[in-house]
Amino acid sequence: MYRHEAERLEQEAKGRLERQKITDEAEAERARKELLELQANSAAVESTGQAKAEAQSRAEAAKIEGEAAVDQAKLKAEAMKIEAVRCSLYISYCNVLSTTLYKDFLE
Repeated sequence: MYRHEAERLEQEAKGRLERQKITDEAEAERARKELLELQANSAAVESTGQAKAEAQSRAEAAKIEGEAAVDQAKLKAEAMKIEAVRCSLYISYCNVLSTTLYKDFLE
């Protein structure tokens, strides 16, 4: 009779152990699934952050290029203005010189 009782208790223990093993495996699989989801979310956040940083750097580069083009245009306009004044002064000088030479010629 004790032997029969021992076998029954052993079978119950094996059953509990098998159920615990199944429960532990299910929990481990759930944890693996959660880890994969977190890794995927982390990769997505990292990718989004990298894309945002790249877009910001491209926008900053475009802004700098635009500002440089504006500055260059202003400098070119200023140089043209200086050149126009220089030409105007040269024309005035030539007019004065030709008037002086003409007067000297007439005398």
